[in-house]
Amino acid sequence: MKSAHLLPHRLLAAIIGISLAAPVLAEKYEIDVRNSGTTATPVEQESPAYPASLEKSGQEGWVRMHFVVAPDGQAIDPLIIDSSGGTGFEDEARKALASWRFTPPESGNEDAHNLVNIRSEVSGSRDSATKSFRREHQRIVLDLVHEKNDEARIKMDELAATGGFNTYESTMLWLMMGRVEGVENNDAGKLECYRRALAVSTRSTLRVENKRGLLEKIFELEDQFGHYTNALQAFRSLTAASGKVEVNEEVAARAAQIQELVDGDENIVAQAAIYNPCNCEAGEPLWYYKPARRTFSFANLSGNVERFEARCENQRVQGPVEAGTEWALAPEWGSCRVFVFGDDGATFEFVEHPAGAEDDAPTAVVDDDVLDQGSSGQRS
Repeated sequence: MKSAHLLPHRLLAAIIGISLAAPVLAEKYEIDVRNSGTTATPVEQESPAYPASLEKSGQEGWVRMHFVVAPDGQAIDPLIIDSSGGTGFEDEARKALASWRFTPPESGNEDAHNLVNIRSEVSGSRDSATKSFRREHQRIVLDLVHEKNDEARIKMDELAATGGFNTYESTMLWLMMGRVEGVENNDAGKLECYRRALAVSTRSTLRVENKRGLLEKIFELEDQFGHYTNALQAFRSLTAASGKVEVNEEVAARAAQIQELVDGDENIVAQAAIYNPCNCEAGEPLWYYKPARRTFSFANLSGNVERFEARCENQRVQGPVEAGTEWALAPEWGSCRVFVFGDDGATFEFVEHPAGAEDDAPTAVVDDDVLDQGSSGQRS
């Protein structure tokens, strides 16, 4: 039985390949910094360099990285949580972050709830796919239409291995990989591919109607796995993308039901699988989520699930992952993301408990001294 994340990662590793395209003459970088719930603003933020190893291919890429702003304003402890593929982009992102400075957090504590999107686009790059790419892409489509799924997989992997893609081609790759994962009944891999297709999409890659269709698929898959926070975010994005066009009635009705579940007094359970965002030695296998509630626990652990770290607006805490132990995040810590670390492919259930829930399970209320600052260290 194959891993739910194995095949998307094979594509992710292949995308770093070098093609025989013309050398890069200039680079354009767009850096989007979103500091959720904090007054910290950038003081010094140098753009990452373009990876020298990719200059011959002119490859474009993006990296999504979570980090902490220390009390002195220094950016520390980066976590690569998503990427278009290519350790070169990820390495340059980490190098750049080491020099970033922000206004010190007003709380005097760490501001551990920061997300940065780094997109590396090459000036003068194509806004479409090459003829050879489109030809191979169409061959895969025809295989899927005629239910030649094994042949579609082979062609998909061969196309991915050519490398040197611009963002338009990367988006098409992830969408096609999602279709291949779907016919192989790998919904976890399908969701991962569709998320990346949406994240990397730029320029004229997706028309509005295609983006709406993709968001609907993502909404349904997030719902299927109990990722209700993500599902509601997808629905909000779908509503915004729809403009004057009405959202599908069934989707809107299900979104309302999900909101009722989140606001209700029953446990909500998310199915989770740890994966390596870059499938490389420099990456750290993880699963991350933005919980809707303040109290959570873990259940049905399968494989090595080691520890978690909650990064909040003015606090950072960590602890071991043990089935049945509840953890509480204080309301005054603000919005939080929870990161779970372990071996690639390990699975578990992330259980969110209603406010005021009481049961026989041991409770570990997260305090200021739970995080061993000396052992947290800066990840690179």
